[in-house]
Amino acid sequence: MFKSLLFFILPCLTLFAQDSLLFIIRVDDIQSRNVSYLPAGITPFESAVELRGGKVTWAVIPHRLIESMNTSGILTQQLISTVAKGHEIAQHGYNHICPKCNGTSHEYYCSSQYFNHPYAVQNNMTQLGLDLLLDSLGQIPKSFVLPGHQVDTTSYRVLVDNNFEFLSSNGVTKSYIFPGLFNLRHHQEYTWELTQANYQTKLSQALFDIKTNGMSDKYFIILLHDPFIRQGYQNGIVVNWMGELLDSLNSTFGDRIKYKTLSEAAKAFRDAGTSIADGGENFNMQFKLKQNFPNPFNPSTIISFQAPNEGTALLKVYDMLGNEIVTLLNGPISAGEHSVRFDANGMASGVYFYRLTINGSTLSGKMLLGEVKTVFDSLLDYSQTQ
Repeated sequence: MFKSLLFFILPCLTLFAQDSLLFIIRVDDIQSRNVSYLPAGITPFESAVELRGGKVTWAVIPHRLIESMNTSGILTQQLISTVAKGHEIAQHGYNHICPKCNGTSHEYYCSSQYFNHPYAVQNNMTQLGLDLLLDSLGQIPKSFVLPGHQVDTTSYRVLVDNNFEFLSSNGVTKSYIFPGLFNLRHHQEYTWELTQANYQTKLSQALFDIKTNGMSDKYFIILLHDPFIRQGYQNGIVVNWMGELLDSLNSTFGDRIKYKTLSEAAKAFRDAGTSIADGGENFNMQFKLKQNFPNPFNPSTIISFQAPNEGTALLKVYDMLGNEIVTLLNGPISAGEHSVRFDANGMASGVYFYRLTINGSTLSGKMLLGEVKTVFDSLLDYSQTQ
């Protein structure tokens, strides 16, 4: 009896010991227009992370590089240096100002007036940002972080057309959020108002989240937003906190923790499908049909699903009466994550159903198509604000 139990327990312990965690540190908005809080530079934070074997993905607002607070060029030189040491530059919009309402909490989609900026506007912002990053830093980024995570499908199309491969935003994760654009959603932020009073509470919460949600997802993206203009950075609390967090993670996970940049982690999941490229750990894949994103949508949305094995997939869309509208997929698929775009141009607003069948097993979902706003209407609305 004891031997049988021992033979059962040992493989389980061995399997758990082999579970890896990809850990990504994403730092957004590394310089603010609030010049009363000039940053002390990114180097102290970077050095604390490097000392523990970590990497940083800097989500840079390109226009910041030519604004008044960076006339010294110190930030530019530090960013050039950080890339040479294995860290990453991700593009974070263009200037973080909405062309419609001048709000600073969003840019690519106006969430205050529910306005979809047309393709030409979003594309222009993206290309201006790319030009600035290339001219200032010599970098052509492959990953993108949307300001305020306010987005529509036009944004996805613009990013793909400008050769971005990876996104870190809301929506489906470890999956294609749009054909050609792979999304790795961030998890949590802990340092927004970090003080000595809440230091240990925030640290304990972060460790708990990483050990639970991180191990469940096989990765964890910790987010720091505007850290260098906050008092917690000026007095060293943020740097010390991050160092202590990484020390705890290294002690807990040992060589099972893999520090990655955003693009490295997203590429590992994208290319491996059902395993992590450098670890060989298999995910416990199940047959799963995800909620379409965005939902409600207009006029297109992404339907994602997970297949545990290769086989034949049939994906169809139906109206409320059960009438078949369109077949989106009918053919062989591999095991892993898959995404299909559904374009509802010309269709009536209302509720629709999508049904997926793989190897005889069927799952269904419901989605809502809102009123479709034409590109001409969007351009007209935009021109009237100028």
